[in-house]
Amino acid sequence: MLDDIHNHWKRAEAVRIKCLGLPTLDMDNVCFHLEEKSRGKIIYRHINILILYRGRNYDPQNRPVIPLMLWKPYAPIYPKLVKNIADGLRFEETKEMRNRGLHSPAFMKLTRNGVYVNVVARVREAFETEEVIRLDCTHVGTSDCKRISAKLRDLAPCVPILFEDEQIILWRGKRDQERNSDISDANEKSSGQSLSDRLLVDSVAWKSHCC
Repeated sequence: MLDDIHNHWKRAEAVRIKCLGLPTLDMDNVCFHLEEKSRGKIIYRHINILILYRGRNYDPQNRPVIPLMLWKPYAPIYPKLVKNIADGLRFEETKEMRNRGLHSPAFMKLTRNGVYVNVVARVREAFETEEVIRLDCTHVGTSDCKRISAKLRDLAPCVPILFEDEQIILWRGKRDQERNSDISDANEKSSGQSLSDRLLVDSVAWKSHCC
C-alpha cells in the first residue's frame, strides 16, 4: 500500500484513500500510521474517506525504499480472547450472562467490509443502560469477529464473553465497583490531605507560640 501511495504521488500531489472494514473502528490509528510511514499529511477526513498530501517539497527521486515482502511471516500468538470464566464473575454468572446475550435482540448488525466508524460510540452509549449486548456479525467472518472484539475490548472498554454462529456477546464489566473504589480512593486522598494540612498548621502555631 505504501508503494502504491508513492507511485500515485509521482503524478498527483494528493491521493484519496477509502477505508472499509475493521480499520474503520479506529480511524485515528489509521491516520497516525499513514502519516508516520508515508511521511505525508492528512488534509481531509470525512467518515472513512482520507486525502493524503505528499508535501510541498516532495521529490520522487528521494522516496523511501520499501523492501518487498518475499514471504508471509508467521501469525503472532495472542492470549485467549474469550475466557471460560470472565474476570470478576463466577462460572454460573458467566453462563447466565452468555444466555442473556444470546436471547437478547441484536444491538447492531455489522456487514462485511462495512463502515464501523460509529460502532465504538454506540457501544459506549448502550453500556450506560445495558449490561450485556449482542452484535450480529453474520457473513463478516470468524477472524474479523475476533479482531472486532479485540478492538472493542480496548476502545469501549468491555469484556467479550462469547463467540457463537458469528454473534459477539459483550459484557460491560463491573463498573459500579470501579466507580465506588474511585470515589473511596478520592475520599481517602482528600482526608489524608486535610489531615496533613491540619498537622502543618498545628506545627506552625506551636513554633510561633514557642518563639
